[in-house]
Amino acid sequence: MAFERCGTFRTRQREPHWTTAVKQYLLLVWSLLIVSSFPLYAQDLPAGTSLEVRLSTLIGSRISHPGDQVEAAVIAPVSLRGQILVPQGSKLIGSIESVKRFGFGLKQVTAAIRYQFHTLQLPSGNTLPVHTELLEVETAKERVAVDGTVRGIHPAASLSSSLSLVTVPLLFIAPTVGVPVTAIKTVIAPSANPEIYFPPGTELILRLTAPLKVRSSAAKPVGITSFSADEVSEIHRLLKGSAQRTLEGTHPSDLVNVLFLGSRAQLDRAFHAAGWSQAERKSPLSLYRMYYALTTRVGYRRAPMNTLTLNGVRYDFVYQKSLDTVQKRHHVRLWKEPHQADVWLGAAAEDIAFRFELMHWTHSTAPNVDVERAKVVNDLAFTGCLDAAGLVPRSSPELLQPRKGERIIVTDTDIAVVRLNACNNPKIMPGVNTASGVNSPGRLAREWASLRTDLRLNVFFTTYNTVKFLAERKTLKPLRKAQSSDINPPGLGWLSSPPRLSIR
Repeated sequence: MAFERCGTFRTRQREPHWTTAVKQYLLLVWSLLIVSSFPLYAQDLPAGTSLEVRLSTLIGSRISHPGDQVEAAVIAPVSLRGQILVPQGSKLIGSIESVKRFGFGLKQVTAAIRYQFHTLQLPSGNTLPVHTELLEVETAKERVAVDGTVRGIHPAASLSSSLSLVTVPLLFIAPTVGVPVTAIKTVIAPSANPEIYFPPGTELILRLTAPLKVRSSAAKPVGITSFSADEVSEIHRLLKGSAQRTLEGTHPSDLVNVLFLGSRAQLDRAFHAAGWSQAERKSPLSLYRMYYALTTRVGYRRAPMNTLTLNGVRYDFVYQKSLDTVQKRHHVRLWKEPHQADVWLGAAAEDIAFRFELMHWTHSTAPNVDVERAKVVNDLAFTGCLDAAGLVPRSSPELLQPRKGERIIVTDTDIAVVRLNACNNPKIMPGVNTASGVNSPGRLAREWASLRTDLRLNVFFTTYNTVKFLAERKTLKPLRKAQSSDINPPGLGWLSSPPRLSIR
């Protein structure tokens, strides 16, 4: 019996070598699969990561209350090491934490509102707790304090409000003169509304304040492919035959940083779905609308643009996106390539303020044009209208060497190339269908609101409100600096590995 046991033992020890080898090989392969797939399963999105979102709900200092729910859609993919962790279309859910309406200006020196997002809902339906802080309300006249509170404008922070200091006292000193003067002033120079109003479609930049563990979804948004090496070579050939910097008169201006492949109709459908509008040409009517927007401190979604040329030709058309001020806007000018059908060269930049230059008022633009390049591509990717996208490098050192007096441009010199699909059924960004109604109440409602504001802006009120503001200034949280270096919207990390061929 002992021998039999021993023999049995020896028989098991003498299993064929190939069986053991196969088992070891399968175990090794299985281990490698587990290890290699782990980074794709869950990764930590670090604190400090920026999120670009678009409100789906209406909020405002006169209509919102603490506890009201706030929702927003993520409109730019958030990627890490080339993998998308938070896809476009993800939903953020939060609530209003505090609201201070301006009212008659007796309690508050400015309107204020604070809201916080606490839940991230991915397109798969999975929900994750999230901790964020608000960095910026894009293209808004309102400013954000370091604690995330949005503060409205001071009621006297406009030309019209300054005029009220003269017209309103006339109502009491000389009513026969004051009434018609105030009526005319209300019509031609209505006062700005000091309350905060953010309709659906308002875009925000948020930042994670704590790491977020999330599964990787993909390397690119659904349906978007890369360009082949042959296609990139053809793109280089196109770029060699064109100037890479636009001109305003004889002065170098915006950089060509986007190339579109698609028809005009496809571009129109895609940009409209993403919430962009075409700029109007300058005319007496557009100049009046610009004056009205400046006076009342509201937005002008189709504001005209200064003329820039490329290769000696004026741009064909412009798309722009803004909220409630004419001082700030995203925009991209487009020129049709004369020798190729459905090829457009684009110069994308972001206006951030007004400045006086060359004997006229114009906009100052953000130096880092790569941020605006990413804004255009990410917005179009959200609509599902992109068939292919990539970053193509240019060996153009002169682009980074401005001459004396020229504005500085910060860029990696790459040009974003996108090819559009038919775009017959684009995905619409939140608020696009209601954007046309922003700041557009009836004429009587506008005049009544203006008159009500004017009556508040008398000498006594303004003095009281200003003294109160100076007294409380030390207790207010400081505002974030405009164009702060810590505000970095999501870029094009998901386009980090295109075919890399250099123009010589």
